[in-house]
Amino acid sequence: MVTILRDTEIADKLVFNMEEDGRRVGGITAKLTNDGDLLITALDSELELYYDGLCRTVLAYANMRGVDRAVFDITDERQLYRLRGFGFIPKDGKVLDSITDFFSKECS
Repeated sequence: MVTILRDTEIADKLVFNMEEDGRRVGGITAKLTNDGDLLITALDSELELYYDGLCRTVLAYANMRGVDRAVFDITDERQLYRLRGFGFIPKDGKVLDSITDFFSKECS
């Protein structure tokens, strides 16, 4: 079973780790900016399909705390390609303008 848990030992960032059978298989790192945005700074996983669960986790966490905009500070083109494919960011950018709107859409 795959689980995603917040690393509460790291106070200055939001860090979520994905584990399967006690072994880390991915993670995502973000922080809240002074502008009130969520800034996603790192994303990694053994499988690109895990990007979806990791991103949804950090976006939901931020949105429950009143944050509605996310900026993906990711430079890896392959990751950006996958994030666009999952619908997190538009084809020509790195910003999710409304987390609330994202979660109100139906999943396919």
